[in-house]
Amino acid sequence: MRTNTTKQQLITRTPSLGISLTISDPFVAEVIGNADFDFVMIDTEHAPLTISELQTTLMALRTSNSTTIVRTAANDPTDIKQVLDLGAEGVIVPDVVDRQSCLRAVKAARYAPLGDRAFGPRRAARLEGGRSRYLADANDQILVIAMIEHVDALGNLDEILTTPGLDGIMVGPADLAASMGHLSNLSHPEVVAAIDSIHGACDRNMFPFGIFAAAEDAARRWVDRGAVFVTIGADVQFLDQGIARCQALRKDLVAGHTAKSDG
Repeated sequence: MRTNTTKQQLITRTPSLGISLTISDPFVAEVIGNADFDFVMIDTEHAPLTISELQTTLMALRTSNSTTIVRTAANDPTDIKQVLDLGAEGVIVPDVVDRQSCLRAVKAARYAPLGDRAFGPRRAARLEGGRSRYLADANDQILVIAMIEHVDALGNLDEILTTPGLDGIMVGPADLAASMGHLSNLSHPEVVAAIDSIHGACDRNMFPFGIFAAAEDAARRWVDRGAVFVTIGADVQFLDQGIARCQALRKDLVAGHTAKSDG
């Protein structure tokens, strides 16, 4: 198993900046993987990715220098086990609201005596170094990040952040806003205050803070504030941005042609 560079970045508080991947086409994964961002986060919670498609996506990322991380569909030991057995180098786990749910996620990602991950690294043990190296390194190298995205977690931050074996947290602003009754207003003062409280708790506990921040201004702001795990783009976002530029170009070309014709 290769050294998990993103985990090392979190330990040294060096910003790890990555891309969210939701499209199941392996060519898309290969193109993004070749861009060599710090990590690629494959989203199986909200994207229509089957476990078989996840394996194909991980294969497409095989030669990438990016750390391959999967956001699991749920805080479920079976989901976490399958993702890691396919060779993911880390998991981002939703549904974490207290110490108990956080510990469940961590234990599912660690072999005994540190956890209760079931044994069966079908693909993972056939990658760098083979089976013996994987078994020796898995507990140390696999990254476990908890999603903080529900109002119920806000009163339990200190106990979540001190969960043994947890490597970092990641704020999901949209889900957090929705849980607070502000689905269509991520900039509501209550949401902003909640995210600030999470950031403050991480500072207080000297714990790695992460956040979804696809917008450029948000990404710059959070890295300036000390965030060390940040998504700064996404595959569908790239499509939207490219389409918007082409739409603007088309409008300009049509306007120019019309003006020339009128003249």
